Amino acid sequence: MRNESNKKLAEICFKKARITDELCEITVIKYRESLKRFFRSVENKSFADLEMKDIEDYIFKAKKRGNSNSGIVSIIYAVKWVLRKLQDQGFIDRKIDLDKICKPRIKKQDVNYLTKEEIEKFIEVIRNELKSGEAIRKIRTMTLYVFLLETGARINEALSVKINDIDFESREVAIIGKGSKPRKLLFYDQSEIWIKKYLKKRKGKCEYLFATINGKAKWSYNDVCRSFQRYRKLSGIAKNFTIHTFRHTFATQLLHNGVPMNQVSFLLGHANLETTMKYYIGTIKIAEAKQFMKDEYFNFIPKLSCKLQK
Repeated sequence: MRNESNKKLAEICFKKARITDELCEITVIKYRESLKRFFRSVENKSFADLEMKDIEDYIFKAKKRGNSNSGIVSIIYAVKWVLRKLQDQGFIDRKIDLDKICKPRIKKQDVNYLTKEEIEKFIEVIRNELKSGEAIRKIRTMTLYVFLLETGARINEALSVKINDIDFESREVAIIGKGSKPRKLLFYDQSEIWIKKYLKKRKGKCEYLFATINGKAKWSYNDVCRSFQRYRKLSGIAKNFTIHTFRHTFATQLLHNGVPMNQVSFLLGHANLETTMKYYIGTIKIAEAKQFMKDEYFNFIPKLSCKLQK
């Protein structure tokens, strides 16, 4: 975003949203990147000069380049959010009716999660590194991923956990979740073991659980992402997955093990059960269907001479 005026206006909106907890740090980072991509495409016009045609042209060009519909929609969502804030605060006129912006349709996809074997592969990479020496960086990494898998926390929620908010007796962590809603994360044996091990080794007096190596500041989202990409590559897991996949893995594994949907919804901090069902009901139905399918059910198909390759 080379237009300095645009940058200043966007940062005013982001600052207020961080003060009120409307947006978390990670969302602000994503919105900044989305704005950069959008304004590169519209020749860095100012917010005040934008027209509906500019937004429609961006969407058309992005689709022509082969950009995914979900990627396009996320960028438009960021642009709309900032434009609405600027309109409401009187920085720009209501030249664009934001409610009339047409967006590409996003095809519903199955939730992406890791299987038990894939979780083992990922954790094994960190475990192997620990064998060569328990450096603080390695212990911190293991603690984070065990914590994500045991609590189902969003990454920004995990990075915002403060040491004083951890109750080891009840195994609860008080957090401010999505939408500035207070809730509690529940953790279990492995998280307690690794958190205590990490705190014993950790330096500095940072109030946040996950801190920089010198213990002076909170571990940044960008640094976590760089670390994650490295471990994902080393794990050799073929599927494409993100840090958020650990949250989906938490929910899916619980549901596969018979935990009721309403309890999973509570643990995830969803505002209503419908949100949980929207994400996970398809995955559960597939798993249930597979339990009933047997080879002999397909005896109606004529036997072929070719053999299954192992």
